[in-house]
Amino acid sequence: MKMSKMLNIKSVKPLVLMAFFLVFLGGKTYAIDGESVFKANCAACHKVDKDFVGPGLKGSQARWEENSSAENLYKWVQNSSELIDNGDAYAKKLFSKWNSMPMPPQALSNEEIDALFEYVENVPEAVAPVVAVEEEVKAPVEESNWLWYAVIGLLLVVIIAVASVKAKLKKVAGEKEENLEKVGPLGSVRAYLWRNFNYSFFFGFVIVIGVLVMGYKGCSRNIGVFDGYKPDQPIAYSHKLHAGQLEIECVYCHNSAEKSKHAGIPTTNVCMNCHKAVSEGSTTGTEEIAKIYEAAGFDASTFKYSGETKPVNWVKVHNLPDHVYFNHSQHVVVGGLDCKQCHGDMTKETVAKVMTIEELNAIEDNEIKFTRPTLTMGWCIECHGQKEIDIQSDGVSDYYKEIHDRLKGDKKTYTKYLEDDKITVAELGGWECAKCHY
Repeated sequence: MKMSKMLNIKSVKPLVLMAFFLVFLGGKTYAIDGESVFKANCAACHKVDKDFVGPGLKGSQARWEENSSAENLYKWVQNSSELIDNGDAYAKKLFSKWNSMPMPPQALSNEEIDALFEYVENVPEAVAPVVAVEEEVKAPVEESNWLWYAVIGLLLVVIIAVASVKAKLKKVAGEKEENLEKVGPLGSVRAYLWRNFNYSFFFGFVIVIGVLVMGYKGCSRNIGVFDGYKPDQPIAYSHKLHAGQLEIECVYCHNSAEKSKHAGIPTTNVCMNCHKAVSEGSTTGTEEIAKIYEAAGFDASTFKYSGETKPVNWVKVHNLPDHVYFNHSQHVVVGGLDCKQCHGDMTKETVAKVMTIEELNAIEDNEIKFTRPTLTMGWCIECHGQKEIDIQSDGVSDYYKEIHDRLKGDKKTYTKYLEDDKITVAELGGWECAKCHY
């Protein structure tokens, strides 16, 4: 009986382990997004259906199966140089055809490569965009100082009227007309003000303070406001060409925008990923690309690096005061903001610039509409006040969930926040001073 039990246990145990692996490991599948793989690894050098820095990818699987093998396609993507060195005829033919430039190795699994080519073969044909009629974006209404002017004008009218009435009363009382003529209207006003010194001083003080306040507001309003700032750069780079016509993703060049506080300026090596093969531009010829070669220490005639590099002195465009904290990854990943919400539509621009609020508000996809100048405190406050958070979303930050759970502990405040049926960044602490200021 005991032996029978032992046999049963031993025979059941492998089945239990197998079931465990099937349920917890084999049963869980991970969908790979071929489009994401393409954009992250291939889009800088390849198009789907036409040649670019490298050949168009559509039909690549069939060509490799016909001229080499499906297995060698994986090897080509993962390490093209190794396949060329091993003597594959089709690999050597491609290498020779495309300027003898080996494709950089891609850290992709076979499954990711399958997903990539499945996307490439089934990507829908580009549909011509519908050009919408842009609504006129009205400039924000500036604060008016008409009330101050009205008060000052009224005070002056009252003073002059009182002085005039006083003069007439004196005349009625029998004062000599020649004395009034000698004094004159200005003298009458002066005399009245002196006799009523306390009232005159008070109203005069109010007027002076009002003028100083209006002057200060007028002068300080534009301190730190750099709308439209667009400095010249050492290399005539064009976002319109790279991000617009060539459809290169923002994070391919600014690869730290999703990972760190700063979006980062692309290194010369990133530029050389494409420009090692592309030596002539569509508008400036070889002049501007030669500056990249100089910075990288690259000799285009021999296709070799000299090792003598030279930094590119890019001019910073978006500057914040030292006491302001801003984190790109927090806004891009946690907040889910699109680059154009703050930077505008760079597919229509050359070098970077500080966008005006009119330009930002004109972008139809931008969910936040501003009235305060770009990069000012009011601009940030408006965004935090309007940006909604889907607290039920799987991708929402644990930080927001924690603040939301704490907020639910105060039913009165929580009910007040839910009156508009939405939860904003401001309601979860986005207006706290310490969020942005050290």
